[in-house]
Amino acid sequence: MIKKSKWITFLLALIPGLGHLYLNFTKQGLQIMVGTCASIILIPSIPLVFSFALAILWFYQMFDALQRATWMKAASAEHERMMMGQENFGYPWTAQDWMTLGGYQRESSMNPLWTGAGCILVGGMVLLMTIFPGLWHWLLQQNVAGVLLAVALIGYGLWLLFKRPERKGSESI
Repeated sequence: MIKKSKWITFLLALIPGLGHLYLNFTKQGLQIMVGTCASIILIPSIPLVFSFALAILWFYQMFDALQRATWMKAASAEHERMMMGQENFGYPWTAQDWMTLGGYQRESSMNPLWTGAGCILVGGMVLLMTIFPGLWHWLLQQNVAGVLLAVALIGYGLWLLFKRPERKGSESI
């Protein structure tokens, strides 16, 4: 297992997506790069929303890259301990703790439903801006972007409150 430096990961993560590419998470690194470029391109249309999205994406990818580097370092140490047969390696957690943590972090995948809905929404906004620029400017003057952001945040909050937790196996509450 190749060890990756957390410092190099941090320095590369200053440019969105490069930290993930360095850690060999190519799919997520490219998704972050595309999302960053789309946010930068769309900032002039709705500055409040897309500049906020850019900041959130940048901080998220920085944190995620450092977390993945930490997990890779822990996985490498665990791999060495298992391969060398050293039971008392001085590792900070026991096998029970490792099971509680859920083992190694897996490659996350985006839900295609949310990705598709987001693409349709952004595409519709760009089409609206292009075909009806006068209508778009009128909507911006009426602060529709702020209202849409508020409705989206309220809807997401309600969805988080009322969604049912996923149960794994036959665990009981």
